[in-house]
Order: sequence, then structure tokens, then C-alpha cells
Amino acid sequence: MLSPGWLSLPAAQTGPVVEKIEIRHVGPPAVSDDLVRANIHIKIGDTYNPDATTDDIRALKATGYFRDIRVEADRTENGGVKLIYVVQGQPVLSEVRFEGNRKYSNTKLLKLVKSKMGEPLDDYKLFSDAQEIKKLYEKAGYQQTKVEAKQSINEQLGRATVTFDIKEAPKVRIMEVQFVGAQAFSQRKLRKQLKTRRHWTFSWLTGSGKLKEEQFQEDQEKLKDFYWSEGYIDFEIKEVKLDYASPTRLVIRFIVYEGQRYKVGSVEFKGNARFTAEQIRQGVVVLGHPVKPRMLEGEIFTPKGLEKDREAIEDFYGAHGYIGKGERDRIMVGTIKNPNTDRGTMDLVYQIDEGEPSKIEKIEIRGNTKTKDKVIRRELSVAPGEVFDMVRVKLSKERLEGLQYFTPPQGKVQMSVEPTEVPNLKNLIVDVEEGSSGNFYFGAGFSSIDQLFGYVGMTQGNFDLFNPPYFTGGGQKLRLQATIGTRQENYELSFVEPW
Repeated sequence: MLSPGWLSLPAAQTGPVVEKIEIRHVGPPAVSDDLVRANIHIKIGDTYNPDATTDDIRALKATGYFRDIRVEADRTENGGVKLIYVVQGQPVLSEVRFEGNRKYSNTKLLKLVKSKMGEPLDDYKLFSDAQEIKKLYEKAGYQQTKVEAKQSINEQLGRATVTFDIKEAPKVRIMEVQFVGAQAFSQRKLRKQLKTRRHWTFSWLTGSGKLKEEQFQEDQEKLKDFYWSEGYIDFEIKEVKLDYASPTRLVIRFIVYEGQRYKVGSVEFKGNARFTAEQIRQGVVVLGHPVKPRMLEGEIFTPKGLEKDREAIEDFYGAHGYIGKGERDRIMVGTIKNPNTDRGTMDLVYQIDEGEPSKIEKIEIRGNTKTKDKVIRRELSVAPGEVFDMVRVKLSKERLEGLQYFTPPQGKVQMSVEPTEVPNLKNLIVDVEEGSSGNFYFGAGFSSIDQLFGYVGMTQGNFDLFNPPYFTGGGQKLRLQATIGTRQENYELSFVEPW
């Protein structure tokens, strides 16, 4: 807020000069005057500009320390301006209360509240706290419960009390889920796609019969995905009606538009100079894995099927060493969809940017501090001098991940292509991060033979008998276990050399 109005001048005139800047606090100071001045851009000697004070208010607000800020402008005896920045700090939260909560105790609700006593009041955080409390009630079936965070502020002391006013509603049970406008599938089949179900005898055990907001939103996406997977790509949920037959009985109605079911019309390949359309359709088999498009003429058209076929064409070329241009490690395959609503078909065009085939010059292993290079290399299905087969590279990555030496979250495996000075020769970079491959366990039990017994053991999936003192990195398998009971003792040693 700026005052008084006499300081508004035509743009062509030079404004008065700022002669003095004061800081005035309402209530206890939230911060020092120095911090306020550090966020003020106007300086003594500047020409007064109301827009600049507006910018200062924004900057001070952005610090999060202030609840209210205004700037007063007073004329001085010399015809200049004295600016007074009046700031009110955010009050400190001193108490949190709950009113109207019968279902849940204060202790349980307080655990959901992120606003902490002793911290400055945060309106956004209070709103989030109220929403979390509301979600708790919704998950339990109390959909109509209202939660509001009410503030009581003592400006002189700079303290605030927050009361979460809870108006508990009766528990709501879903009595029916209906699909209005659905003709292609039965009501029963559509209901099976959703987790939101009607209440039944064993709902107390399954947790069904309640309207859970997050789950309900996910169900709407699942319903759309189901229709798309069946070729109804124009499907749309027009409206969702929540009809309360009584305060405790809910009927959910999905108003849907199904549209028509699309099948694949023509399938065309463009840009394929190296391979014919028939060769692409037939595909290749790599290590027992067929690589070819499957959604051909007459098949049900689905967006997921289109994406899988696009990837299959990329893999087909990748298996022949076509790994793309520039930074990409796959060729570029674009898709064009041409719907024919009269025939209910979708004509497809795959636009292929082939490039040139490549071979592997060398394979470089990086990041392995424990595992020996040979352990990693023996899992690779490609070798230097061979065609840069991206399908085999992908399968090699899966084999390395299957060793569980590089298991997330500690470990990972990344495969990348590195260019060389020769255009059609590329390096394969295998970059790994090692996770834990060892495991220690112990326990106790009771049996009719030993009565009471205990056991302790360890496994190491990346053992190396010839690498003291750590004995890791060789890809060998070691297992030790000792079982000691009241009547007998058993000791087990297992060692496996995979290669």
C-alpha cells in the first residue's frame, strides 16, 4: 500500500528524491532491520518510483518472514520523500487444537500436521495439513467431512493459535458403480477394471466399498486404458456423478462416450532404403527373441501396440547395426496415424531414418571397483569386430542386472555408444555401479529333533577365492551356514564357479 497520492507524477517529470528510509515493525520484530534493508532495492538518493516500492514488497514477501507489508511515503521539508516500510512478521505458532474430532484422537491427528509449534505460521502448510486430515477421513469412508484451519493471532505478542475445525460426516458406503452410455462391454466387466467397488459382506476385510480419492482418480485412468487397449481410442469419460441416495449411501455413475472401435487399415513404411517392407514385417530372431511388428492390417489398433511396434522396428534395425545418428543409440522411427471414421480403421505410416550400419571397435568397462572385467565381459552377447547389435546389447544389460552385483538402489548398469574417428565404428561403453552382493543372516527355531536350535550364515554372490584379503569380484558363489541345536550341530559350505 502506497501513500499519499500526491507523489504520482507524469512520466516526463523527474520525481522527488528519496531522502530517508525507515523500518517500522508491527508487533515483535520477525527479523532485524538489516535483513529488511538487504531486500530493499531503493536507496537514499534515488528518484522515487512507486513501481520500485512494489518490487520491494514482492522481494520482502518472498522471504517468507512477513505476514503483511506496506510502504508509506511522506514529504520532507526539503521536498523529498521519506519512505517507511511497515512490516508485520509471521506470528509464531504457539498452539495446535482440534475441534469436532470424534473418530480420531488429537494425538493421531497431530502426527499428520506438518506445521510445528515454535515455527513461523505458514498458510500453505496449514492448508496442506487440513487436506491431509480430510484424506484420513475420506480413506475411512467419511467423504463429506469438512476440515478448516482457523487462525487466532495475537499481533502484539506475535503468536498464533491454530484450530482445525472438523465437521465429521456420516460414514459413506458405495452401493453401486454404474457406467452410463457403455454398450461394448458389460457393466460387470467394466467394474472389474476398477478398485473402487461397491460395499459387500466382506468389505470389512477387503477394504472395498469406500470412496478413496487417489484410488478413484487412478481408476478413471484405468478405465480409459482398458478402452484404449480394446481399440476404442475416442473413448472419453464425459462426467462422473456422485449421487447420494442418503447421507450414508453413494451411487457412482460414469457418463461415458465409447466411440467406435478402430482396426489397423494400411501399414506403410517410408525411408526404408536398406530393407523391404516385407523384411521389416518378418523381423529377425536374436538369441531366441523374435523382433518384429505385430499390429498389422486387420488387428485391433491400440496406442500401446503402436509404441511397441515402433520400438520393434527400431530393434529390427538395431539388430543389423543401425544405431542412429549423433547422440542417439537408436535409429529414429516416427509414426503417423490417419484415422478413417467411415471404415473404422487407422492407417499407419512408419517414417524411418536409417543412417548407416556400425560395428563395434572396442568394449570399455567403467566403474567396476570390485568386479573383474572378465566377469562382466563374459555376460556380454557382443564382441569387438561384430555388428553393433543393439538388441544383443540390451539383452547383455539384462544379463548383467541378473547377476545382482549391480542391483539398485546402490548399483546400476548403463550401456552407451561412443563415437570414434571412423564414422561406422563405435565403442560400447559398459558403465556399472556396484551394489552389495553379500548377505549375513541369523535366526532361531524349534524342531522335534533338535528342540531349540539357532543358525547363522552368510552368502557372497560375487566371491573371489584368489583375491585376498577382500575375496570379492570373481563372480563365484559362496555360502556358509552353521546350525547349532541342543542335540546336534550342522555346518554347510557351498562354492560354485559359474564358468
